Amino acid sequence: MNRIELQNSESLTRAKSSIFFTVISFNEDKIYFEVKKDLEKYFLESSYESTQMPKWILQKGEKGDVGNNTKILSFRRKINREELPYVKKKCLKICEKFIKKDNSLKIIPGYLSEQNTIIASSFDDLHRVYIFHGVYAEIVYVYEAGKFVYQTHSPQFFSTKESIYFFKNLRESIHDNK
Repeated sequence: MNRIELQNSESLTRAKSSIFFTVISFNEDKIYFEVKKDLEKYFLESSYESTQMPKWILQKGEKGDVGNNTKILSFRRKINREELPYVKKKCLKICEKFIKKDNSLKIIPGYLSEQNTIIASSFDDLHRVYIFHGVYAEIVYVYEAGKFVYQTHSPQFFSTKESIYFFKNLRESIHDNK
């Protein structure tokens, strides 16, 4: 009897590390490069940097200005999913450091796994999952049938063809580097 129960019991396994990225909204190029330098100091060298992306659009509940420029920066350092609150806090500290020089600065951290793309948020919504320390996780893409499927409740930025193209290429880089 115990043997059958053991065979049927589930076991816990840790998820693989994921590619860490940030979406950065800003006005001043100089500030962007300073932010990039600080991010690389904490999270190691960047691996991919997007060209100019469509403008970030504030979500319901978000406050502040939005920069005229948006870029995505991914890093060589992979993160575990439970690190997302730590990463979000670090990004907020970097924002605080530069906000007086560029009040539109926003750093949205996230990670890309083989199955989906997740971003961190600091406010609740019906579709977000609370992790801890005031940080929520939001799925923006699910990888199905060989392509990313945008989740309609996600920030509009992720519905753009430029964003989908960037994350598609970033995901392919996972497989190319195995």
